[in-house]
Amino acid sequence: MRTVRSVCLALALLGSAAQALAAADDGVLEEAVATYSEAMNSEERGLRLGTFRRSESLFARAIENGAQNAEVYTSLGNAALQGERLGHAVLAYRRALLLDPDHARALQNLEHARSLLPVWVPHPEGGGVLGSFFFWHRTLSRAERQLSAALCFALAALLAALSLRFGSPAARNVAILAALAWFLLLASLALDPASQKSADAVVTADEVVARAADSAFAPRLFPAPLPGGVEVRVLERRAPWVRIRLANGRDVWITEASIAPVLPQPRATL
Repeated sequence: MRTVRSVCLALALLGSAAQALAAADDGVLEEAVATYSEAMNSEERGLRLGTFRRSESLFARAIENGAQNAEVYTSLGNAALQGERLGHAVLAYRRALLLDPDHARALQNLEHARSLLPVWVPHPEGGGVLGSFFFWHRTLSRAERQLSAALCFALAALLAALSLRFGSPAARNVAILAALAWFLLLASLALDPASQKSADAVVTADEVVARAADSAFAPRLFPAPLPGGVEVRVLERRAPWVRIRLANGRDVWITEASIAPVLPQPRATL
């Protein structure tokens, strides 16, 4: 079953990456796709893994060079997954979904990657009722929603003033509707996944011990280390430690170097 899924992921990569070739003009992305294809044709396991990881490195370089879209991040995740770097694969899929929350391949491949984690590891749940109720927020950019909220607020204030001045029930009713639209737009901005991901992170180390406090001598909280690919939320930093919250709400301490933020950090400039 996993072999079939891997083949499907490979086909998805080749199809999606072809759409993104135009995003990079230095040939790195094209080389990444060619290297991925080379890895798929490799029969020796060591060579195969090494080639997949070289493809992953090339996709990462293409992203650094400006090919930053959901297709390329999904391709990066596929190369990492085939190279048996589960944490980096989950991170790439999460970053792809930051850019396009409805990206079908990223959603499907992220779900597959999560299924490879041990059963005791807590998994994030779907968006639920709130995500469905505010589905429309994905059709407007954040800037468009901010502008719409400002216009609704202004309209509600104007109509409320007219209603008080002239005693118009129609103006009052429309003002209430405008105020409701303003409230919903504010809620959409507050619930925007892109605005909530600054604290989200993924364990990218192969494994890391979860402890009860920020000390190497603190008790271990689980019989086994947390594997790469676990999705967490960062609550507190005490270098070199970080307190995180797992998907089931439990807080633990791990080393900060073992995680990477879902929201890419800007590169330092000289």
